[in-house]
Amino acid sequence: TKTPPPPPYPFNLMFPTQIGPSGAAKGFLRPETAQGIFVNFRDLLYYNGGKLPFAAAQIGQSFRNEISPKQGLLRVREFTQAEIEHFVHPEHKEHPRFSEV
Repeated sequence: TKTPPPPPYPFNLMFPTQIGPSGAAKGFLRPETAQGIFVNFRDLLYYNGGKLPFAAAQIGQSFRNEISPKQGLLRVREFTQAEIEHFVHPEHKEHPRFSEV
């Protein structure tokens, strides 16, 4: 296209979320596990009969590069990570046990 690329800008692959009952604390979900649940939300909702609330869980491997001057410049760390996401309708929280959560 011969269009020059735009200048670089900060971009975070982590998903921002709120932590705690008030949602005042900010946290981030790991992209390796969280993305799959959100990408497949439509299918997960279908498998649950189109009803909220429901939860989805998955487990998988993720990798991080870390600087390690003792053992060469970089080394790869491997982690097993799990993620559980609970989905509720933001306006309809009539589940009989919702207050227990």
